[in-house]
Amino acid sequence: MQNKILFVDDEELLLNGLQRSLRGMRKQWDMRFVTSAQEALEILDDQPHDAIVTDMRMPMMNGAQFLEQVMHRYPDVARIVLSGEVDQAFILKTVRSSHRHLSKPCDPELLKSTLSQILALREILNNKSIKQLISRIETLPSLPSLYLEIIEELQSPNTSFKKVGEIIGKDLGMAAKILQMVNSAFFGLCRRIANPPEAVSFLGVETVKSLVLSAKIFSQFNQSSINAFSLEDLWNHSMTTGFCAKAVAASEDLSKTEVDDSFMAGILHDLGKLVLAQNFPENYSAVISNAPENNCTEWELEYDYFGATHAEIGAYLMGLWGMQDSIVEAIAFHQCPGNFRGENKIVTAVHVANALEHSPAISELNEASVLIDMPYLSDQNLLDRLSEWQKACTKFLGKGENLDE
Repeated sequence: MQNKILFVDDEELLLNGLQRSLRGMRKQWDMRFVTSAQEALEILDDQPHDAIVTDMRMPMMNGAQFLEQVMHRYPDVARIVLSGEVDQAFILKTVRSSHRHLSKPCDPELLKSTLSQILALREILNNKSIKQLISRIETLPSLPSLYLEIIEELQSPNTSFKKVGEIIGKDLGMAAKILQMVNSAFFGLCRRIANPPEAVSFLGVETVKSLVLSAKIFSQFNQSSINAFSLEDLWNHSMTTGFCAKAVAASEDLSKTEVDDSFMAGILHDLGKLVLAQNFPENYSAVISNAPENNCTEWELEYDYFGATHAEIGAYLMGLWGMQDSIVEAIAFHQCPGNFRGENKIVTAVHVANALEHSPAISELNEASVLIDMPYLSDQNLLDRLSEWQKACTKFLGKGENLDE
């Protein structure tokens, strides 16, 4: 079955150009091209679509208003902005309702690859209600203490971008959202940013203020909604996993980009748990409580309750938000790397780091080996590296590494 994509722009010449440049995709995609948001909504009413690509400045209903409508009425549709708009205040109106930003003029190959990646992600999840939920997510909740700290710092007359970056780097939800923003085409950076403090330095304090105080891209986690879950514990585990993944990657002499990506993938690998805890507190509490009684892991029980694991949910969201493939893959397969069909050393780094962090002591390799996919490591001829990775993690953590290094 073909994926359905809807393109919306009031400039007919541009639509005709898009139609010509995408002609080679007609066998894979069922594409419609319309000149108004209202016409697009009527089409969506009549037939579901997988993705929309819309301009910003249009008469009657602009792109920001259109995306808000789509998000609430058709939540499982992937939403992409394709615009030459340079007015930052106008663009910021879409940061909560869009998944990706692409700039006009857009390289046809970039548009194809962006759509192909998003459409491929939809195969990760079979549960339509979960897809709708994730597509509707605008922000990820943060630790209340860090949320209040970032608000206070940004409202201070002497705001420090270094301090702002450090606070954001300590929170899963904030880190994920700021990286989505800084790597969008709207900001036009010539290279990818994978470090929250660096993201803040590139965006600048005033832009971050607009994103946080006006666009409200951060929100607080309601801990009272799920007593069995601790966001602080999740943060501690995620940060340590990030450091361990970085150590494993460095010990394999991977490139600086791969080491940085391993660190970020380690931090974000359990992001799906945050999505489940915030949106399905009752069912997720049951998962946490019942897993020991059923003698199984939480992620195995997640299939029964949600039809997907937290790994798949986190990967789907990060993919929608435009996180690079290497990190999305590491998130998706951090529990079961043997199911990954491809070559990505970051998958290995995050899997091993997660297992080591879950053991009573990282220095106790025998405990961690229960959680490590040994057949996978054997197939990759990496079993003999395990003890070195364990030593590297122990040494790395012993140095007290921190986010802004």
